[in-house]
Amino acid sequence: METDEDDLPLVQPVPGPLDNSVGELVRNAPSNLRKRNIGLGLSEASKRTEKRESTSESDARLNSFPSDATKIWGDGEISPRIPGIEVLESPESLTARERMKINIVRGCLSKPDLTFGELRLLGCSSEGFVNDDIRRMLWPRLLGLSDREPDPVNGLDTVHTKIPNEVYQQILKDVVRSTSHFPQESTEDETTALENEMTQMICWVLHRNKKLNYYQGYNDVAATVLMVMGLQRGLQVLEQISLRFLQRFMEATMEKVNQELFFIFALLERVHPTLLQHLENVELFPHFALAEYTTWYAHKYSEHRKLLHRLFDYFLGSPPLMPLYLSTVIVAHRSTEIFNTTPDMGHTHKVLCTLPEDLPFENLLVDAKDLYRKYPPDSIENDVRDYDNKRRRKEQEWKRAAEKNRQERERRSRLQVAVPHPRLPYRVGSYRTIAVVTVLALGIYAFLKSSSGLN
Repeated sequence: METDEDDLPLVQPVPGPLDNSVGELVRNAPSNLRKRNIGLGLSEASKRTEKRESTSESDARLNSFPSDATKIWGDGEISPRIPGIEVLESPESLTARERMKINIVRGCLSKPDLTFGELRLLGCSSEGFVNDDIRRMLWPRLLGLSDREPDPVNGLDTVHTKIPNEVYQQILKDVVRSTSHFPQESTEDETTALENEMTQMICWVLHRNKKLNYYQGYNDVAATVLMVMGLQRGLQVLEQISLRFLQRFMEATMEKVNQELFFIFALLERVHPTLLQHLENVELFPHFALAEYTTWYAHKYSEHRKLLHRLFDYFLGSPPLMPLYLSTVIVAHRSTEIFNTTPDMGHTHKVLCTLPEDLPFENLLVDAKDLYRKYPPDSIENDVRDYDNKRRRKEQEWKRAAEKNRQERERRSRLQVAVPHPRLPYRVGSYRTIAVVTVLALGIYAFLKSSSGLN
């Protein structure tokens, strides 16, 4: 039965209580846990820095990001038509909830005054865009790209020669490790073709945007885009994702990223201070979330394409720091598991780096969005800097301790050099041996003589 799209809200409620009461933690967190001087926000500071920088080639390729109020369709533009459910890929695997969401998406796209804010909400709300056929139409539009099919890009076979060879060699190594993104039924030839296309996509983006540096994990993002968009359309989509969301990961150093990870601690201080204290007691930094942050969970869930593509729907419609808010609610959701782990850095880090397969993501995505509304980045940035400064001081302490231990080992090694012991001359040693043997022989002879005399 067809659902009347006009009667359905864009955000579908998630049935059932929130697991581990993460939603309650978010809602009940105090608004002002600590009063601090709120300085220039990270986002505001980066904007001012960008204004001071001269416009580069990659800046020119970065389309102006439309505001939420901007209408999707310009004058004369025709909205794409979502095909019927029966002609979508694997329609038999769709749940009733997913079918309803597809009908909502179809109904929204038919409205001439649809805004970018509403389109982002469609991707963020329950089930996302549901299907890869729909994503091929809407991901480019979310990124401000035209619906028109781009002209084929030529020269992709040789584009790798236009980037440094050491970078190209690292890309080749990482691409070979990305085959878990490909369909399991892929033949050897199909896998090789997909690897070549992924390599071409990455090299093309790096060649076009000289300021962007390759990092390990970028291959997982490229693989996800390739699986949804294909090669030619995926080139533009990957470039826009890189410029809009991943640019700070692709700077010369990861220093900014290392600081941003402490948003997790600043947020845990508000929603679960006991858990934060536990993590600090085992001297654990939030770098366990680095892979999830820099790959949008593409590294962890490469074999779960349905979940992974749904997460990309969410992140494409969210601010760039949203993955850190999701990491925070995931850590809070797993608090019991963490508390039951052996309280040391190694065991706790291992648990946090191993994400369960059955996390209630639809609930957690709602919690992450609520957490972002309650504590936007500029409201906690001073705490983030404080935690990062603690990290720097702790690392200096560890370095000093390591150097002290190294010096102590060297000192002990010098003291343990073997001291030569004086040896008796060979001749003297031989005389002593002869004397001892002679005395023993005489004693034995005397004993035997006396024994025979007695007998």
